Amino acid sequence: MTLPPQPSSTDVHKYEAFGLTISAPFACPELVPSDGQPDVHIRHGAVPDGLVDPVARGVRFQATRDRFWLKVDGVAKLLVVGGREITIDRELDSTDDDVRVFLFGSAFGALLHQRGLLPFHASAIEVNGSAVAFLGPSGVGKSTLAAALARRGYRVMADDVAAISVEASRVLLVPGYPQLKVWADAVEKLGEDKSALRQVRANLEKYGIPLQEQYCRERTPLGRIYVLESKNNGSLELTEIRGTEKLTALVGNTYRLHFLGSGAGRAPNFEQCAAVAARTVVMRLRRPTRPFLLEDLADLAEQDILR
Repeated sequence: MTLPPQPSSTDVHKYEAFGLTISAPFACPELVPSDGQPDVHIRHGAVPDGLVDPVARGVRFQATRDRFWLKVDGVAKLLVVGGREITIDRELDSTDDDVRVFLFGSAFGALLHQRGLLPFHASAIEVNGSAVAFLGPSGVGKSTLAAALARRGYRVMADDVAAISVEASRVLLVPGYPQLKVWADAVEKLGEDKSALRQVRANLEKYGIPLQEQYCRERTPLGRIYVLESKNNGSLELTEIRGTEKLTALVGNTYRLHFLGSGAGRAPNFEQCAAVAARTVVMRLRRPTRPFLLEDLADLAEQDILR
């Protein structure tokens, strides 16, 4: 079942994220309000049950060059078109929180790909006019590390999805939005009061940490990248990644790489990652799986960033 069609213009909210002005039919408290002309329109409406001749396909998604279709059981179907429009066909009982988890995750990841930006699975901070990105799979500690460094005075630029603009002479990190999402155990490690934080979705023990003066809204040259990994032994390790392994690490940490299909569909991503590899230092930062050693990890990262 779907909700009624597009609400009236008086119900439209406008925000900025990833360098874009976004209009939405519901409130998005994690985003920064904007009065600009929208680049991206989000609306309610009918979404088909699939795409014609997709070049990439998974259990719950399909993609062509300029269309992306996602089905989330019990929540919604979403259709992203041309990097400009997102249509949401909601289940009757889904909440705005349910929808936004997937809207600002997979759907916006696809939209960034469509617009020619390079989305990394990363969190990022700004240090002395340079962006520093922490790449890695879900659960490795990207958001928790960024939050720990924010407590030391550094400004956060992105969480989970870091948008990179590859230009002729430079590589820029485009800010996402002023919130870090962390699991309940990380909230405790960071010394935050869980009761004072907004749960990002009911029945999901993940919480949004809002950022105010700790958020950087300016596009910033990307200078350093850390690929986070966890391992079974009890020590931290920091090593530089070089050569072809450097490019492989960046391609492998592209957000929702499988949305691009295979073969020629991935050529632009490969070229973008090659440009980033040529202009940045990429380090491997390994931490023990247990214990997390958060402050030690933040110490090691901070010392290397500042050297």
